[in-house]
Amino acid sequence: MRTATRKDKAGFTLLEVMVAMTIVGLGVVTLLQIFSLGLRLGSRSNVQTEAIAQGARVMDELLARPKLRDGSDSGTLAPASRWRSQIHTLRDTQPSLNLGSNWELKEIGLEIYKEEVYMDRRLYRELEAEAEAIRKDLDALYREWETWS
Repeated sequence: MRTATRKDKAGFTLLEVMVAMTIVGLGVVTLLQIFSLGLRLGSRSNVQTEAIAQGARVMDELLARPKLRDGSDSGTLAPASRWRSQIHTLRDTQPSLNLGSNWELKEIGLEIYKEEVYMDRRLYRELEAEAEAIRKDLDALYREWETWS
């Protein structure tokens, strides 16, 4: 009578399957983290580009006014964004500028507020929490596998 040896059996052992699943799981978690980082950076870039374009539009509107008065002004750009400007005259200009008596030098500060950024951060935190839960599950699976080997 012949006894069955490892060479006669076809297929994988449970240990081999557990090792393969751990390696695949770690790869998936790594890819999810890279993907979420790319999404976050892309979102941040889009928000900054949009804010710059909106800021240029507001600045054009401010400079198109016949007279810029000192003080602050504010407004809305879209349902989720708003702007605020500060304008003041510079009194002690440098003599090298050679400004005549008909010219005033004004400083304009412009701030753009976008509320969508906070929603993106909240979504990122949720995705990060899900990735952390998956990572913990994989770590537990790996520890269980180590006890079997």
